[in-house]
Amino acid sequence: MTNIGAIDAWGSWIGPEGAKRWPREYVHIFKKYRSPEVILKGMSPEQMIEDMDRAGVEMCVLSAFYHKELAVVSNEEVSDLVQRNPKRFVGSGTVNVLRRPMDVAREVERLVKDLGMKAIRLEPYMYGDGTTGLPPNDKHYWPVYIKCTELNVPVCIQVGHTGPLLPSEVGRPIYLDEVALAFPDLTILGCHLGQPWHEEMMILAWKHPNVYVETSARTPKHWPSAFVEFARTWGQDKVIWATDYPLLPFDRALREVDGHAFTEEVKRKIVRENAARAFGLNGG
Repeated sequence: MTNIGAIDAWGSWIGPEGAKRWPREYVHIFKKYRSPEVILKGMSPEQMIEDMDRAGVEMCVLSAFYHKELAVVSNEEVSDLVQRNPKRFVGSGTVNVLRRPMDVAREVERLVKDLGMKAIRLEPYMYGDGTTGLPPNDKHYWPVYIKCTELNVPVCIQVGHTGPLLPSEVGRPIYLDEVALAFPDLTILGCHLGQPWHEEMMILAWKHPNVYVETSARTPKHWPSAFVEFARTWGQDKVIWATDYPLLPFDRALREVDGHAFTEEVKRKIVRENAARAFGLNGG
């Protein structure tokens, strides 16, 4: 197949200092994924761009990542890297929804208007005590949804089980049904595919015009057969490819997409066009 110029909908730049900040709840999963050693050693932005070039990735949505108040990659670091490489990176910021509602709303506006973020990322397992989390239909999320609708930026929400030793139940995709009904003008990405509840996620993406399934942290080789058929046929306009780089390397994740023998048209939608539309990028 020709080089499509893929858009990775979820990646992170892990610098040498950020690599030292991983909480212990996350480290064990890197071995299970056979992740590249840079995830624990860090890399330069130039190294990440070189990896993108080798794999044929044109752009990557860079995600800030916090565990509670600890920043592995801060919003400000993401913004700075995007400003220095605007043709290669798009910024995705994050907020702590457990703060006061107006503080949350003001922070979303700051991230978008001052730091130039094109999306807000939320991880429900994060907002809790380590045993239970906060499902995304809880009222604490409402300021984010209202402000993102107003500012016309998507919300990217982790769904499915967690790799880190943190609660999974709040990742049930069905919680997003209420959100999509309440906010029909809000673009919603259910990220990490949603296993073992992936059929819930597939049905929601089929049902709601504003909902997508995003595949970060899930190797295409191991996508469930029902999801492969969804991507090939009735869900081809609603599947967005992503890696969660450096958890998964770009080249491996794209090579495994090719392993499903999608048509050129379907592959273009999955690895580029659907993301361009969801994030409002050029050509979307």
